[in-house]
Amino acid sequence: MEQASGALRPTSPKRSPTDTDTLTIMDTDTLTIMDTLTIMDTDTLTIMDTLTIMDTLTIMDTDTLTIMDTLAIMDTLTIMDTDTLTIMDTLTIMDMLTITRRRAIGSTLLISAAPFLILFLIPVQSNSDQHQNLLKILLSFASGGLLGDAFLHLIPHALAPHSHHGDDHGHAHKSEESHGHSHGAEHDHVMSVGLWVLGGLVAFLIVEKFVRLLKGNEGHGHSHSSSQAKPKEKHSDDEDEKEKEKTAKATKDEPCTDIKVSGYLNLAADVIHNFTDGLAMGASFLVSPTVGTITTLTILLHEVPHEIGDFAILIQSGCTKRKAIFLQLLTALGAVAGTICSLLAQGAGTAATTWILPFTAGGFVYIATVTVLPELLVGRSSFGQSVMEILALLFGVGMMVVIAEYE
Repeated sequence: MEQASGALRPTSPKRSPTDTDTLTIMDTDTLTIMDTLTIMDTDTLTIMDTLTIMDTLTIMDTDTLTIMDTLAIMDTLTIMDTDTLTIMDTLTIMDMLTITRRRAIGSTLLISAAPFLILFLIPVQSNSDQHQNLLKILLSFASGGLLGDAFLHLIPHALAPHSHHGDDHGHAHKSEESHGHSHGAEHDHVMSVGLWVLGGLVAFLIVEKFVRLLKGNEGHGHSHSSSQAKPKEKHSDDEDEKEKEKTAKATKDEPCTDIKVSGYLNLAADVIHNFTDGLAMGASFLVSPTVGTITTLTILLHEVPHEIGDFAILIQSGCTKRKAIFLQLLTALGAVAGTICSLLAQGAGTAATTWILPFTAGGFVYIATVTVLPELLVGRSSFGQSVMEILALLFGVGMMVVIAEYE
């Protein structure tokens, strides 16, 4: 029974060392594989993290670019706003300049046209005997206006830009060197103005001499009346009447066939004078509309007596009333040209005060003393007529005094 039971008892198989080692190696390999997988997973995670970081950096770069683009757009908008403001400012300045130019040119045309309305009211048709007395009075007024304009308006204005330097002599604590330099500069400027005045006078003399040579040295400009005075003493009264009728008829038939040289010289001086007025008009409106308006009124008051005097000189030179007015209207183009030059040059007052004003003053002195005043000494005049002529001359000077005082 014991053997049977022993025989029937199963016996457990014995494991050999080799199997155990194999299992151990398998476990080790499994762990190694798992570790490898873990490492791979770790690498995968690392790669994923790296990709995530790269994506983040990409997003950051994108955001940075977006911010930079936004800043660029803002800068562009700022530049556009600046350009818009610049364009608006430019348009505003252009509009202001356009308005200023229109006002200046319009005022110049007004000054040029207004005095001609008065000329139509003057009852002088031509240089005839019946109008000689009134014409001489107007010539006296013209000479007074020319002399007053030269000595009270043109020459002082030519000296004015440097007159302020003279105040430096009155200030204390000035060195002797600077004092001497200022005095020397002032002296040089005064000498320059004086020379330009003489230059204008001599230039008008040369022009008259040259024109007389070209026209056959005509001498009737200032001696025509005196040459006729002597023969009249020998003629009878009837012959004198016939002589007057013949002269009046010839004057009526050919009123302006030959203008005297004095008429051309007066026109030339008037053009230059109007040009300087135009320079002043343009410069004053560039300063402000108020200054421009004041200058317009001043020049208008100045031009009225001046145009009347020029009108009388042209009539005396042989022009009819209509032609004299037309020629004076042409001289007004000088004022328009002066205004345009002043506006284009933004003031351009230096040339006017340096030589144009004193040169014109010399021309006015020449016309008044050589052309106009000798006409007043030709022939006989009654005491009343002589008094009227002198008063007219003083009245012309007086008007320039008043204008210069309030200018």
